[in-house]
Amino acid sequence: MEEHNVLRSTRSGFCIYDTRGFDYDRVDEALLELKEWMAPDGVHHKKLCSRQEDHLLLPMLNNELEDASSSMFIKRSVNCVMVVVNAYEIYKSLKLDDFKPLDALKQLYCSSSLNKSNGNPILILTHGDKLSTEDRIDCRLKICKHLGASETNGIYDIVCVTEYGLLADEYDPISAYSVTEAVYRSLLSSDRAQLVKKTFKDWALFALSCLMCFIATVFAFLAHIFNVLAQKHKGKLKW
Repeated sequence: MEEHNVLRSTRSGFCIYDTRGFDYDRVDEALLELKEWMAPDGVHHKKLCSRQEDHLLLPMLNNELEDASSSMFIKRSVNCVMVVVNAYEIYKSLKLDDFKPLDALKQLYCSSSLNKSNGNPILILTHGDKLSTEDRIDCRLKICKHLGASETNGIYDIVCVTEYGLLADEYDPISAYSVTEAVYRSLLSSDRAQLVKKTFKDWALFALSCLMCFIATVFAFLAHIFNVLAQKHKGKLKW
């Protein structure tokens, strides 16, 4: 698991974690790993995303696994989830009456682990540019209908990227806007679940406010007591 740290200002930032993809034939294994990621302990940089066939590679990775110890990296809780889907692959399977990829996606998207996060996962459709315009729209509608998700809210259609992670057409404003909006939406969702860190000045103002409220309460109580005593002795005073 790779951590990408982005600074928003000199005091705050956010982290994006890029994980390994899941196999359509191993949904149960994927759900267990997803549950581990969404646990209160969270995730950390270089967290191992293992698969059953990886036991053959483990002897060669022993040194790297030791370097990737969780004690070396900060653990962070997951506040927002993006589910990336190969729309081209799913639509081709639907054309062959193979619903396994779509059903696997639904189990992942609607899993109880993701429902515990802040809102529904953000759905990212990729490789849709390999389809015709009509098939691309039809694929989006079928996926959203099967998942019970909105066709226009929380779903983004992103074109393919090159091997360097760049857009094939760097002047594509629609894809650039979709990526920007997806990141912005994820930040809004994450900020709702993130407690604001208070500075010393904030705590000092809070303490001063509490002190002023306490003093005001004491004076109000004394005023009430003296008012009661004055009412009792009213008319008894002689000049």
